[in-house]
Amino acid sequence: MWFFYAFAFLPLLIGAIIWFKSREVTWWEWLIGSACGFTMAVIFHAIATIGMTSDIETWSGRVSKATHHPRWVERYTVTRTRTVGSGKNQRTETYTEVRYRTHPEHWTCTANYGSDSDNWRISEHKFEEIARIFGGGSLIVTTERPYKSGFSSGDRNIYVAYNKANETIPVTMWKRWSNRVKAAPSVFSYIKVQEGTPVYDYPENSNRFVSDRLLGLAKMDIPISAWDAMCSRLGPSKKVNIIMVGFDGTSDLGHLQEAKWIGGKKNDLVLCYGPDWSYVFGWTEQEIVKRNLETILLEYTNGKKLSPNILPAIEKEIKANYVIKDWSKFDYISIEPPLWSYIVYIIVMVIVQAAAYVIFHMNQSKRSF
Repeated sequence: MWFFYAFAFLPLLIGAIIWFKSREVTWWEWLIGSACGFTMAVIFHAIATIGMTSDIETWSGRVSKATHHPRWVERYTVTRTRTVGSGKNQRTETYTEVRYRTHPEHWTCTANYGSDSDNWRISEHKFEEIARIFGGGSLIVTTERPYKSGFSSGDRNIYVAYNKANETIPVTMWKRWSNRVKAAPSVFSYIKVQEGTPVYDYPENSNRFVSDRLLGLAKMDIPISAWDAMCSRLGPSKKVNIIMVGFDGTSDLGHLQEAKWIGGKKNDLVLCYGPDWSYVFGWTEQEIVKRNLETILLEYTNGKKLSPNILPAIEKEIKANYVIKDWSKFDYISIEPPLWSYIVYIIVMVIVQAAAYVIFHMNQSKRSF
């Protein structure tokens, strides 16, 4: 990273020489050119760092309420000015214009993830489905009247289905974080997995109500609804995202899966198994939890099939022993930008500085002695 700032000194030195020898460049133009150089260094440093370390993790939670927002119309005013008259009689008048804004009908879902919450739009059908689950089969909602500024017409109320029965509707969300391990996988000896290796891409969880955290044979062995429900209980308290991958092959596939995912995301705990083997990887302060889970996987595997009865045992073990990794311990990892970023930086720097000094020479400002 030091290269960006070291190279930024060149415009400072070259600009000083140009300023000293040329009456067409003023001292403040020299400072502007130098400042541009260091600004570009900061920008390229930030882009390179963010691009190499930006990552996402999956948080698990459950729905806390669903809300129906009916259509309503807002009345508001806009103050405007206009010029009237002409000549000596010309004057400016201020007037108020009344306008209306329509807020369309929509439905939202609110979920709790322990230390955080989230709110997003859902369909009317999904709202009714959630409301009936919370209402024990009946569509039960609470009528509330929030403050609606400038209310003119429509429905003043909103209709909320609260999770008073403590039902579990599991959901997931993405959270951004900085992954220094991703930027330096060689530090942890993660190899590049060859194309065609029978391992899986990372779960996208594109449907917030049904995750993709069961891969391979695990999708057939374990009901995804039961898996997501377990994750929704463990996620808020243990800050963990549990993924299970079932392979029809040798134990090498578990290690190759770990290499493809570069050890997993910040809060991942990945359970891999095959016909007669198990392997668990993830970032945790308690390695014993991974070894214990490997034993549990072997105990509940009958040939190629994994028993769904394994879920309580997995949940109990994670509750007892899982501790998420303290990622500040990886702050020592140095981030080395790719070669192309240096090349682009040099080209852009030369173009910008050349353009700046051409402009400086062409303008009318002259250096005074």
